[in-house]
Amino acid sequence: MKERIICFALWLSEEDIARGTSSFGALNQGMHTLEVIAVTPTLLGANVGTTLDNVLAGAGPFCVHDPQAHGHALPLEGFAYRVVIMHAPGREQLLQVMRGFKAVLPDPQDMIFAVITDMARTWTFEEYIRHLGSEHEYMKTHDPNENPDMKRM
Repeated sequence: MKERIICFALWLSEEDIARGTSSFGALNQGMHTLEVIAVTPTLLGANVGTTLDNVLAGAGPFCVHDPQAHGHALPLEGFAYRVVIMHAPGREQLLQVMRGFKAVLPDPQDMIFAVITDMARTWTFEEYIRHLGSEHEYMKTHDPNENPDMKRM
């Protein structure tokens, strides 16, 4: 059985999602299933962890099969970046998602890719997206080598 990769996308059109998914498929060679869910107004106030668990279980109001879970990406007031929040079985699959979307979308440097961490699971989508935007702005203006709290790769 193929392992699922779940992504939640903000400010990506249906066409962007389709192009990114297709590009991912070419990189991944069909080994994993990529499911991209547009962040809707309802989803902004939802808990990230609970929503992810519901999607993975195929149950609940944010189930991938729920037609209202899909739709055009929602602009979050005062937020300037396209965002893809990812859940995948491993690092290589996360990198394939990022490469897939960056290869086919304009201005990939203005996209934020993030992983659903234990901390992120406790936040709402709006809280997590705003946090990611703050981190992105900080990284654009500061050298990560000068910050002792930055993780070394």
